[in-house]
Amino acid sequence: MFYLLSLLFILAPSYVIRFSIFGLPSNLLELLVALFLVCFIIWITKNKLSKEFKEYIQAQPKFFKTFFLLFFISGFISTFVAPDLQKAAGQFLVLFLMPMLVYFPAGFILANPINKIRFVKILFLAVGIVSIYGIIQYFTLIGLPSQWWGNANEPKRILSFFEYPNAFALFLAPLLAFLLPFVRQSGLKNLVYKASYGLGLIALLLTLSRGGWLGLLVALGVYTLFFAGKKERFVALTGFVLASIMVLATPNLRYRVILPFMGEKSTVSRFSLWQTADKMINDSPILGKGLTGFKSNYDQFNTDPNLASLNYPHNIFLNFWVETGLLGLISFLGLSYFFITKAIKQKGLLSVATILFLTALYFHGLADAPYLKNDLALIFWILLSL
Repeated sequence: MFYLLSLLFILAPSYVIRFSIFGLPSNLLELLVALFLVCFIIWITKNKLSKEFKEYIQAQPKFFKTFFLLFFISGFISTFVAPDLQKAAGQFLVLFLMPMLVYFPAGFILANPINKIRFVKILFLAVGIVSIYGIIQYFTLIGLPSQWWGNANEPKRILSFFEYPNAFALFLAPLLAFLLPFVRQSGLKNLVYKASYGLGLIALLLTLSRGGWLGLLVALGVYTLFFAGKKERFVALTGFVLASIMVLATPNLRYRVILPFMGEKSTVSRFSLWQTADKMINDSPILGKGLTGFKSNYDQFNTDPNLASLNYPHNIFLNFWVETGLLGLISFLGLSYFFITKAIKQKGLLSVATILFLTALYFHGLADAPYLKNDLALIFWILLSL
């Protein structure tokens, strides 16, 4: 089961492979999650582990189970609040039901300390695989849609196996933050893991995702200030200086940093999205607009007629409030609070990794839409199951 869980994580980007089953839209990741859950049931039944699994679930803290249930309920309610029930049901399936069902089996499988460190190694390899393909894209244009080759509107950006550069960054930045405490550990001295992490940093840079840069940068700052030793602080400072020099010396990177302060369209559009979301929230402050509600109601509440419709308002707080109502926002914040306070109490590498992961997710989420995507929801629950 460990290898099946690892494969499920590595293949999280497979949601881009879409098809229909009996006329209903689906994708490869949904089938993989269903397969994993069926195999898990067979595994615990065959090995007579059902009692241990039940005890594992019962042993979860009451605070966590309360907010876990409230978050699930918020998604269920938001399905029926939504203007399009069929689309909302699909979102509920991939953002709530399936990834939340994976959480407990994943935690049960990874309860073994040996499995934990093995899984961390898998994460390094996953970062390396998606990153090396993205870097190859940059230099060869293989698999890179022409709209990202570099033009008057957008510089060249990579997307690896994903649909667009920001989707790649949303996958990569929190993972790099999570893996940061493990880079220098004795059990991970193999150069393959360090090389994978280095490739991940290069790939994140080439996505040109400023939200991803911000999320990882803040996570790095938190790690340096509160968890790193003197030698690691020196290495981090040196790396930051070198990265700054690289960004300033490379026109595409330099302008990517400067343009938001010069009224760039992408930056201005964020303010328009936030204003539109604010109008929706004022119109329905308790229940929000339901899953897919932002996109469906966009034309009615849009504050900028020149801005094309987007799926979310690109702010993690507004995203949850509009799509899942006040209950969804509060329960997600409650879950985050639980994991952070638990990590602070327990200490250890996985605890630090959890804090950095959530730090990157929230700061990246100030300008983008983390969690509310098939692969991101699954990754969230699997990583926190550790």
